[in-house]
Amino acid sequence: MAKKHDIIETTTHTNFYGRTITRKKIKDEFFKNSAEISESQSDLAKKETNDCVVRAFMMTLDLSYDKAHKFVSDNFKRVNRKGTYTQMYMQNILGRQKNGYKMTLMGYHPSRAFGDRKKLLNPKYKKETGYTVKSFMEQHPVGRYFIIVQGHALALVDGVLYGNGNEQYDGFRRQVHYVIQCK
Repeated sequence: MAKKHDIIETTTHTNFYGRTITRKKIKDEFFKNSAEISESQSDLAKKETNDCVVRAFMMTLDLSYDKAHKFVSDNFKRVNRKGTYTQMYMQNILGRQKNGYKMTLMGYHPSRAFGDRKKLLNPKYKKETGYTVKSFMEQHPVGRYFIIVQGHALALVDGVLYGNGNEQYDGFRRQVHYVIQCK
């Protein structure tokens, strides 16, 4: 299992005004910009916006951008250049297989697990606690995971997080709402 000091590093740079800025970020070997990857392989991706779910499934299910776009359009009723309501249509994919990967729900953050919803608990704590993106990465260094955080989707594939470029600095503290494992 990877340790937290293996995933996060502190960087320092001097800004335009000569002030030294220190920030924490996910190390480069544990983060990839999914927008850059998708735009390098698809003309459709260059025209799209609000496509984080498409990019997350592209990485999690090892699909081309165009195939992931069709998969999300068909199963989540996604309209081009609009966001995707994953929670509303998630039942369309659970238990199904795509590109050799079966999609199963791991669970919900304890604050979102009401009724018969399975809780996704961080075993590091005695109290019922969920994960942040960083803690999920640390405790799941192997496997394929589709991760939902507030208003956004990420992919974690064998310890590498795929998301927007700014998430290398800002995204690792976000609360994980729910996770779909693809194996």
